[in-house]
Amino acid sequence: MVGRVFGTERVSRVDEPPTERRHPRILVRHPDSGLVMGIHEPHDRSGDDLDPARTGLDHIAIAVTDRSELDGHPDTLGVGHSPVRDAGYAEFVSLTDPDGIAIELWWVWP
Repeated sequence: MVGRVFGTERVSRVDEPPTERRHPRILVRHPDSGLVMGIHEPHDRSGDDLDPARTGLDHIAIAVTDRSELDGHPDTLGVGHSPVRDAGYAEFVSLTDPDGIAIELWWVWP
């Protein structure tokens, strides 16, 4: 989902066995900005669902450059999202990744 929503491409996948005390990860890169994100999945993960009240990642917010990306982009990918909401200085939509982490796409008014 990350690649489709954010327009990233997979750079690499690193698989390390549990004996290395590391964890598999996928690196994705946004071709226009060069932003690289690492998506990790520990071997001995707890299996707990995300709880926004627990210390850790609550959500991620990403700015988009064109207002139309709020309406059309998630829809064309079949990704469910909130209606566009007005924050008084920007507009945004919220969606949730497969792990339950909230993602917001923001367009700040010019």
